[in-house]
Amino acid sequence: MASRKLALSASAVAKAIARLEQRLSVVLFARTTRHLTLTEEGIAYQDVCRSARETIEQTEAALRNLSGKPAGTVRVSLPPLFGAQVVAPALYDLTKVWPELHFSIATSTDAADLLAGAADVAVRIGDLPDVSGLVARRLGVQRIALCASADYLAGRSVPHTVDALLGHDLIGNARNGTPVPWQFQRADGELFSWMPPTRLLLAGSLLTLSAIRDGRGMGLMPCWAVQREIDEGRIVTVLDDAIAGHLPVHAIWKSSPIVLPRLRVTIDAIVARARTALER
Repeated sequence: MASRKLALSASAVAKAIARLEQRLSVVLFARTTRHLTLTEEGIAYQDVCRSARETIEQTEAALRNLSGKPAGTVRVSLPPLFGAQVVAPALYDLTKVWPELHFSIATSTDAADLLAGAADVAVRIGDLPDVSGLVARRLGVQRIALCASADYLAGRSVPHTVDALLGHDLIGNARNGTPVPWQFQRADGELFSWMPPTRLLLAGSLLTLSAIRDGRGMGLMPCWAVQREIDEGRIVTVLDDAIAGHLPVHAIWKSSPIVLPRLRVTIDAIVARARTALER
């Protein structure tokens, strides 16, 4: 059968196998007068060769597609608020430029999504774990601001120290039902944590932003999420020089010798839109 597939004589195939066994110094086939079966070493070698062949075929297919237009589906994993407000609109725009490009977008904060095969590219906020097999591209820093609506501050004193926050309605953050302390830095740069006595304890920036806009008190928000309202004077920031806890933002994807056009244009769009938002 092998000789027919290779268009070679049976003796030529047998000689090739003999030369391979001699080079490897192992017996690949157990031979009897009636049967020819792979040895354990032969099975192991076959598996490696099959995997190598699949990799070569995939790489050749990818190389053929490199000069083509972006097409197919890209699975993207995004943090909820940053994804909805910043990244996803850039991907929507890409579908107008490349009609054959499609997106499957989900929200998550788990860096393991890519290794599990759940996404082709992800955006993550915060320090990344030391995970091999992933490529990370820094998009910028998510700066944090302590915010209140202008209506809330009307007739109230603006706090100029952390202690002065005790006289205000504070909106705290919850992670898995547990209050998260706020991070500050002193004039000398020393960092410290402070647990706010909250009137509201909310999980997620979307709820916090809603409460701030409604004049319910002061809370921490990413600057990119409230920048327009700050520019318009509807939201006011306080203690800007004392706020700490700013976090890096990365785009991450699986390491590969070939980056397909659909993934390349997706990464480029994410980088451009995210950097614009984070640089403000």
